[in-house]
Amino acid sequence: MNITSFGRAPQEASGTTPVPLRSGDVDLLRLGWSSSFTARDLEVHLRAHPGLAWWVPANGEYLIGGPWRHRAEIAVIQELTGRIHTTALVDAFTRGCRERGLRLAVMLDQHEGRRESFYAQIGFDLLQNIVVYELPRLPRPIPPPATLRFTPVTPETLDDLLAVDHAAFPWLWWNSAAEFASYAALYGVEIFLGSEPDGTPVAYVGVTSYRGWGHLDRIAVIPDRQGAGYGLEALNFAVGRLAEQGARRVGLSTQADNIRSQHLYERYGFRRTTGSDYLIYGVWLDDGVEG
Repeated sequence: MNITSFGRAPQEASGTTPVPLRSGDVDLLRLGWSSSFTARDLEVHLRAHPGLAWWVPANGEYLIGGPWRHRAEIAVIQELTGRIHTTALVDAFTRGCRERGLRLAVMLDQHEGRRESFYAQIGFDLLQNIVVYELPRLPRPIPPPATLRFTPVTPETLDDLLAVDHAAFPWLWWNSAAEFASYAALYGVEIFLGSEPDGTPVAYVGVTSYRGWGHLDRIAVIPDRQGAGYGLEALNFAVGRLAEQGARRVGLSTQADNIRSQHLYERYGFRRTTGSDYLIYGVWLDDGVEG
C-alpha cells in the first residue's frame, strides 16, 4: 500500500517545509517541462530510492535525487525546481543522505549553467572540472597495440575489470559492478580489457559507437604500468575500434586536473571543445575525506 500525501497531517501537507516526495504524491506534482521523468517513471524511481526526493506541497517546488552512477554511497541531485525554497530543499536532501549513511552528495552544472554563488548558497563546493575534447580527424593508419592484448569483457573477467578501474581512477570515479552492467547494456557500447603477454590485466577501454562518430568513455592503465606506453596503446586500440565501426571523429572528456591524460590526448590530435565543459559540485557527508 502506497503512503500518499493525503495520509499526512494537514499542516505538513500544506506547509512550506520540505517533506519527502513519495510515489503517491506524483499526481499532485507539476513536473517541469524539461524533466527527464514521466509521472510513471518518477513513481518507480521514488519507490526504488526512498528518501532522496523532497517537495514543498504549498507551491510545488521539488528536488529529485538518486544514486550517482549506481554508487550506493553517492547521491546526485537530478532535478531541482523553484527559487523560494531551494536551500531548504537541498538541506532536507543532504540531511536525508546523512541519515542513510551516504558519503557524498553531488550536483552537476552541465546544462543549466547556474552561478557559482548558487552552489555557495546551498553549501556545495567545487569538486571537479570536466573538460571535453574532440578528435576531428582520425589518424591513418592507426597502429595496433604492440604489447597489450585487448579482449571483450565477459562476466568471468568482471573482477579483473573492477580491479583495474579502482586502481586507475580516484575514488570519486570508481565504477561499480552495477554501473558497468548498466553501461554495457547501452546501445553501441563495448568494453575491452587490456592484458600483458603473460595475461596480467593492466588496462581497459570503454567506447560507444554512434552513426559517423564515436565516444571514448573510459581509458585506464593501472598506476604501476603508466609510463610504459600502454596509454598510447589503449588509445590507439580504442580509436581503431571506433574507426572500424564507422567513426570519422571521436569525443572524450577528462578531469581538468588529469594533466597526464590531457597531454596524451593533445599529442594525439585531440582538441578542446570548451563549450561542452562542465562542473561537479558536492558536499561531503561524513569526515569530508575522499576515500
